[in-house]
Amino acid sequence: MRKPILIIIALFVLLNGAKVYGQSTLAEQLASHISLKMRDSLKLTDEQQTRIYQINLELHRQKLQVRGLYRKADSLQMKYQEIENTRDGLYQVVLSSDEKYQLYKKKKSSLVNAN
Repeated sequence: MRKPILIIIALFVLLNGAKVYGQSTLAEQLASHISLKMRDSLKLTDEQQTRIYQINLELHRQKLQVRGLYRKADSLQMKYQEIENTRDGLYQVVLSSDEKYQLYKKKKSSLVNAN
């Protein structure tokens, strides 16, 4: 009786661990994709690209945290939007020049979307 319970617990831990690992990898891939597109399109320095990458990882981390707190789709969407609304301000600090920031604003939809 005890052995099947231990097996079930072990499977649960393994599956949840794989899920977290997969999410982390996906977040890193997405952050890298966005930062590379922005580097090429806005001619970012290596430091700017790294900071954009870190911002995107942090935004993803915040969304994961919110997902654990809110179950209703409306509440979740509203909280996601609050997080997304911080993106431009965080990017503006990194992009430093008004010219790069304005170019980012013009190209935002193609740069930030995962296409």
